[in-house]
Amino acid sequence: MQRLGPLLTVLWMLAAAGCAGTAHAGRDPGRAAYGAYLKGLMHERSARLPDALNAYRLALEHDHRSPQLHVRLGSTYVKLGEMSRALTEFDRALAIDPKHSDALRWVAMLHASQGQLEEAIAAYERLLPVTPDDQFVLSTLADLYVLQGQLPKAIKLYQALVRETGSTHQLHFNLGVLQGRLGRFSDAISELSRSLELAPDSLEARIALGLTYELSGRFNTAAAHYDEAIRLEPLNPRLYHHAARAASSARRFEAAGAYYEAALDLGPHDLEAIMGLARVRMAQNRYNDAARLIAQKLEELHHAPELYVALGVIYREASQAQEAMRAFERAVTVKDDYAQGHFYLGAQLDQLGRKDDARASLRRTLELDPNHADAMNYLGYLDADAGVNLDTAKRLIERAVELDPDNGAYVDSLGWVYYRLGRLDEAIAHLERAAVLLGTDPIIHVHLGEAYLKRRDLDKARRAWQRALELDPGRREAQENLERNTPHEATATTP
Repeated sequence: MQRLGPLLTVLWMLAAAGCAGTAHAGRDPGRAAYGAYLKGLMHERSARLPDALNAYRLALEHDHRSPQLHVRLGSTYVKLGEMSRALTEFDRALAIDPKHSDALRWVAMLHASQGQLEEAIAAYERLLPVTPDDQFVLSTLADLYVLQGQLPKAIKLYQALVRETGSTHQLHFNLGVLQGRLGRFSDAISELSRSLELAPDSLEARIALGLTYELSGRFNTAAAHYDEAIRLEPLNPRLYHHAARAASSARRFEAAGAYYEAALDLGPHDLEAIMGLARVRMAQNRYNDAARLIAQKLEELHHAPELYVALGVIYREASQAQEAMRAFERAVTVKDDYAQGHFYLGAQLDQLGRKDDARASLRRTLELDPNHADAMNYLGYLDADAGVNLDTAKRLIERAVELDPDNGAYVDSLGWVYYRLGRLDEAIAHLERAAVLLGTDPIIHVHLGEAYLKRRDLDKARRAWQRALELDPGRREAQENLERNTPHEATATTP
């Protein structure tokens, strides 16, 4: 006979004692419950889960007020994949002891694993006061707050972790990213700089600092951080894209071009780098160089329709309207279901005065991409400006604004369609907001002036048109409106 080890002997004796008969169990229910509990643990750890359930149920018959027994039943149900039964047992444990940490932890983890963020957060919020120093609870709840968009709460918990555990690269990095997402760029830079001090070769901290400096408008400092990131990982093309973008924003076009060329050395077919380099050449008024670049890449990339669109944009900016039209037409010939190609074709047709053809191309864009906000806005604005299909135009523009609420061009279009509908107060409210969002666009000020004039506020109307002329001295509508509406005609003139 094989000899039992001391622990197994004790467990066997306790289990046997728990099954010795109802009379004995009645005299010592605690001993019987404990014996069944230990037997359940043995079965659970040996993966004999149905036997474990039976043992825990037997233990509950002897001790029905034990929250721990309900927790063990629940954990066994989890292993069996029966989550609803598991939650029922954990809830029973919490009904007996609302602060039972194991039950709260299981409930929180179950809800989190099933993507039920609100329920998981509620459970962890109940657990946190019970285990205030538990780093896992603090960090997990912080992560859940991030997923739910409750960033200030997440920041407080990460700060608590710093106090509890001390400074770490990852904690300060997390804090920096969250502060940046809230637009608190000074705090973000402080946290990310601390993260970098703790991990000087951290690529992610360098990139995050670069992005934060970009967002705060400090483009040269951003580019310096990207340069350091490139030093750490010189074969990463994404870093050259970041550096090129920052240099372009700083109007250091030669440097930006060099970064894009380096990205193309690493990946000659990198479409983003090709487009970026073309944009840089256009910013330098080197339209021929930009066109040659795209023409060369068209051959290499088997006439990718995106490159035909890029070529069309170059020709359009160079005031070569017919060449631009041919490039956009070529894009949709190569790929008829290319929504962006049809959009640019529609815009070019509008520029050439072919309004009906433009509308057809924009409708085709929306057939291919029903959420193409630019096409919605453009088509709606075309009709609003012409004073036709105004209700449909309003619906299209409202949908565009819904997709991008802070787009000044869309808000201007919405104001203009309200103007055409005769809803003057709403028109002025939207046009004034558009002027705040995109104050450098002269057409917004032209529209705003016309709305003010219709409300018989000539002073404001003239100021709006004067602002349009400051932005674009050749803006004919603004000049004509000023000439027609002089101060002594204020009470007599309405459009």
